[in-house]
Amino acid sequence: MDDHLLLSLASWPDPDPRTTSLSSLIPRIQSERGPFKNVTEDCLKEEIAAAEKLAEQDAPRDDDQVPLPTTTDDQPNPRETLSLNRQELIKLIEHAQFEAMYALDFVSLLLSSVRPAHAETSMSRHLKDNVASGTLGLDSIRKKDSPQNEKTDSETISKGWRSEALVQSASSLLTAASRLAQESEREEMYWEDVLDVKREGWAICRVPREPQSLGVRFGFSEAGADEKYRGLGVLRKGTDGTITMQDLGHGNLSRSSVRVQVSRSGQITGTSKPFADDTQASGITSMIQNSRNYAYEHELFLEIAREARTLANLGFRNVDEAVTFELGADSAVIIDMTSNADISIPETTSDQDNELAQGLSTALHLLLSHAHRQTLKRRRLPPPLLTQRPAPNLPPNLLRPIVSHLRHQGNTDEFKTSASRLVSYSRSAGLHAYLTLEKCHNCLSRDIENVDTAVDSLIGLLESKATIHLPGSWKIIVLIQTLLGPPIFGTRFVVHTAHDGSCATLMGTNSFSSQAEVQRYLQWCLERSVINYIAVRIKGWEQIAMSNEMTQAGEQSQYKRLRVEVENEHLAVRWTVGGGEDEDHSWTGEEGALSLQALIESI
Repeated sequence: MDDHLLLSLASWPDPDPRTTSLSSLIPRIQSERGPFKNVTEDCLKEEIAAAEKLAEQDAPRDDDQVPLPTTTDDQPNPRETLSLNRQELIKLIEHAQFEAMYALDFVSLLLSSVRPAHAETSMSRHLKDNVASGTLGLDSIRKKDSPQNEKTDSETISKGWRSEALVQSASSLLTAASRLAQESEREEMYWEDVLDVKREGWAICRVPREPQSLGVRFGFSEAGADEKYRGLGVLRKGTDGTITMQDLGHGNLSRSSVRVQVSRSGQITGTSKPFADDTQASGITSMIQNSRNYAYEHELFLEIAREARTLANLGFRNVDEAVTFELGADSAVIIDMTSNADISIPETTSDQDNELAQGLSTALHLLLSHAHRQTLKRRRLPPPLLTQRPAPNLPPNLLRPIVSHLRHQGNTDEFKTSASRLVSYSRSAGLHAYLTLEKCHNCLSRDIENVDTAVDSLIGLLESKATIHLPGSWKIIVLIQTLLGPPIFGTRFVVHTAHDGSCATLMGTNSFSSQAEVQRYLQWCLERSVINYIAVRIKGWEQIAMSNEMTQAGEQSQYKRLRVEVENEHLAVRWTVGGGEDEDHSWTGEEGALSLQALIESI
């Protein structure tokens, strides 16, 4: 075995901690460099630069010529030297292999006491034949340190754990402080938005199903139970601290508004416009206002549908989620719900019908607000007496006032047309007659002080006053009254007639329920007024028994008789002289025709 081969299985020794500790480095630096005030960064840089320069000078250069070894007769042959070195290297490798095998057998024999089967797989055959397994054992021996070393180690470990704990605590505190700052900013932003909502006048409350959350009540306290819950939203805090609202009543799918359409001859000729939707606008107050508008629209349509079911006898129909009622023979009004994005104005619309539809839509919204205020007033009054039968929950009057106005306007215009036609017949006959009309005089005569006063004047009985002056000093006052409720349930015509003829000075009051009846009565009055005019203005003519016929006394051959007839198309006078054939003359409202007085005088 070569004595120069040294092998060791021990690990590389650790450096002495005392030589690298701060307590030993400081005295060494002071002894070598002096006080720390003399050690500067500039002088250290100069020393490092001088050391590097010196190393560069001592290093060999590429251009330096290195003398080549020469072979002399006294020196050995290089081939022989190489062969000897090769043999020596092979011996060293074989020796290393033997040492590794010995170490493997040692470790295998040591492990055979613990795991025999596993250890025998790595033993050499020579070891298995000569040494039994498990004959070599081991035990750990703990070196006993001195009390001073134990104290030093415990202090070092304690300082290490304490330093690590302090670092972890500092990191946790910094993370918590950062998170607390972010949460504080989010909370500050959230509560600032909540205060903005409160300053705008919205009611902040608790959410019934979420006691830990804040809510805002944007609905109407005078609405029904379902609508009250529909007008409630939850104020949520976003990831960035901004406030958002979750509507508990309905989502985006039910964001629809009430639409009013006018249909004539099966075509839509008028459409109302929806309210302005500010959904894209930023801000919690805009979001709350939009939700309030949509809740109002939903409640409005529900109340319209409820009232329409109670007015089925007046022509209201609920078909295909729409309320329909007729305006005339070929016109109708359709009320439905639709999304603001789906509302489109057809090409067949007219400006007049568009204004009518928009006016009806505005009136419906005003009437629902008025119903809310009336409900609030009733809640402030003392409650009624308790009875076994509770008071019925009637829907608010939304459609009744609107339809009353529409029908009243239609009946008034129709009456004006027919009455004006009779007046034109009289004027074309040279008679003095005229018509004055005061539409809704009982509504417009009031002083409108506020919204309630204006709406109250439109809800009750509608009355228009028409005054007709006919020939013969006849005066007819017609009161056109409309009310879709007791005791009228429609339109009636109250007629007051007076004249200064030979009959009674006051003919009393008559009431009619249809246009045909009142028109026939006006025709009868025009006939009697013409008879009265002839009796007063033309001598010799006498009325026959309060009828529309007159006679003129004279010779038997000159017996004259005339009859005044008024129809829808004309005013006619028929006469006969001496029992001959009847002759007639009529006036249809054309100017320049023969006057009645000239005709009578010519008979």
